[in-house]
Amino acid sequence: MISFLRLVIPASLVLTTSLVSKGNDFLRQHEVQQINETRTCFNCNLSGMNWSDANLQGVDLRSTNFQGANLRNANLKNANLEWADLRKANLQGADLTGATLRNTLLSDVNLTGANLEASNLEGTDFRNANLSRANLIKALKPNNIQDSNSVKLCETILPNGAISHRDCQRLAKH
Repeated sequence: MISFLRLVIPASLVLTTSLVSKGNDFLRQHEVQQINETRTCFNCNLSGMNWSDANLQGVDLRSTNFQGANLRNANLKNANLEWADLRKANLQGADLTGATLRNTLLSDVNLTGANLEASNLEGTDFRNANLSRANLIKALKPNNIQDSNSVKLCETILPNGAISHRDCQRLAKH
């Protein structure tokens, strides 16, 4: 009996893990379908997914988890990302013009070359973010990004239109 249980228990754990994984994939497919049909996905888990070049213009993504997601060159114009979690996401070249990023977690994010023109950045966490060559012109409430030593600002267009050359030497060495 004990030898039988030694065989059954590991097999059932693998099956359970597989079913849970398939359940998560099903939920994610449902959330993607919801975005396509309703242009909204409140409190969704889209972490680690590939959204590169996606058109998410005007989509309501409040409180959505995009941790580690690839949003490279994504169109997020006028999207609502309030309270979203984008930690460690790749937003390189993304267009966030007019997006609401109020109270959004953008720590450890790559925003190189991203367009954040006229976006609302009130309460946004940019710790260790790379904003090199990003456009922040007319961005609202950028929480003194210039005062944070952990934010990379090489050739970044600041909200007042000035271009920051801070960190350019540091980036050239790496």
